[in-house]
Amino acid sequence: MQVTPSRGDRVVVRFRKGPGAPADWRGDPSATLSDVTGILDSESPDLVILRDDERVVVPAALVEAVKVLSDKPVRNSQIRSLEVAAARGWPGIESEMIDGWRARAGGGFTRRANSAVPLEMGARLDSQTMDRLRKWYGARDLPVKIAAVTRLLPGAHVSPADYEINVDVLVAPVGAAASDMSAEVTIDETPSDTWVAAYAGQRSGADDADHAVGAAVVAAVDGGKLGFATVRDADGALVSIGRGAVTTGLGNDVWLGLSALWTAPDRRGEGLGRVVTSALERWGADLGAAQTYLQVETGNTHAREWYRRMGFGLHHSYGYVEYH
Repeated sequence: MQVTPSRGDRVVVRFRKGPGAPADWRGDPSATLSDVTGILDSESPDLVILRDDERVVVPAALVEAVKVLSDKPVRNSQIRSLEVAAARGWPGIESEMIDGWRARAGGGFTRRANSAVPLEMGARLDSQTMDRLRKWYGARDLPVKIAAVTRLLPGAHVSPADYEINVDVLVAPVGAAASDMSAEVTIDETPSDTWVAAYAGQRSGADDADHAVGAAVVAAVDGGKLGFATVRDADGALVSIGRGAVTTGLGNDVWLGLSALWTAPDRRGEGLGRVVTSALERWGADLGAAQTYLQVETGNTHAREWYRRMGFGLHHSYGYVEYH
């Protein structure tokens, strides 16, 4: 799936050379294509890229491809460490390490809680590993679903063309979403029934979901702390929620994971989502978290732009692949 970039994203733009095109930095007269890397400043209709002190305009008619890059170079070890923290923050109801993969099962509730993610160096998706994953998931009446994390798997093992969903992992320093809006946010260690109902109600196919299974999935954590944020109106009705998970990565780096951010449709645009995010960041900071992460589907441009405005940038990506 092609990522739709947002203003402020670090991108590389591939373009055709010709009248109106930027200068070709390689200086190769035989080349028909060139590229420019920088911060996207505008995309209506031509692309404006900020590169150091230079403003580069790429005519829309010449653009061949746009790729969103991480905000700054990220090492494989950093990707792996964050994925370890994220798996601890959303482990499903049960999990097991299988050939370097963390297989998670959660009664079919959410992709994350019912997928395997490669966490150990050398994790592969060869026939032996696939057989073991099929056996594990088959025993739980679930299909094999994997989270193919960028750069943590051999490229020949999983094709991006097979991804059913692409996901961006966005990060920001704790406190980036600071809000001065006056709204009371309560943070509890366990989710209330109304909290779970609000989260389950926004999910596709939630009518068929077992409420108890959903409650067990969101309340699960591996060696960390959970916080369930709630905002209610003057009548006590729930109007906004969010979930925070403070867990550690490989080097004992402490991460705050945000998920289940939701605001009632008739209260959107009031800043409640930012208030909940800010409250969870303060809660996470008190527990030692220095960085915040969250996952958002690549095609959800509205959400990506909202997070970008709060200071979140791309760390890495992954795609879900299901095997029947």
